[in-house]
Amino acid sequence: MKKMKTKRFLSLLLALAMSFSMAVPAFAAPAADDPDDGIMPLSQIFAEDNISLSSGYSVGPFTSSPGAGAYIQVWFANSGTSDVTVMLMDSTNSVVLASKTVTWNTSHNNERFVYQIPNPNVANTFYIRFEARNNARVVGKVAAAQYVTNPS
Repeated sequence: MKKMKTKRFLSLLLALAMSFSMAVPAFAAPAADDPDDGIMPLSQIFAEDNISLSSGYSVGPFTSSPGAGAYIQVWFANSGTSDVTVMLMDSTNSVVLASKTVTWNTSHNNERFVYQIPNPNVANTFYIRFEARNNARVVGKVAAAQYVTNPS
């Protein structure tokens, strides 16, 4: 009988110790010179590792999460043989919201741009359109993420 009470007490004590160990917050100090401090994306909302599209084609759609940030950042790594204009489009009315031309055959062929969502408290649906110079094939990687603060 006494052995059973001891086991119950030790089990309770162990459960209590494990609960307290999970309650201790972990503090990590950011690097003092980190320019990206505090701008981590809440969610990557679109990623396509290898695209190979005709000029004028698009990828998506993808939707932002309400209240999860007011900025959409789009990246494009150009692996093709032509400059490519990358456009973030509004899925509702096909309006260009933001764009950037990404050159090829340079050290700057991995570019990004940021769009501020006018009403971040509602779901917004987007797609990404590509226009290559001379109607060349669009080849590369593309991604989009939603941020709380401006990542640029």
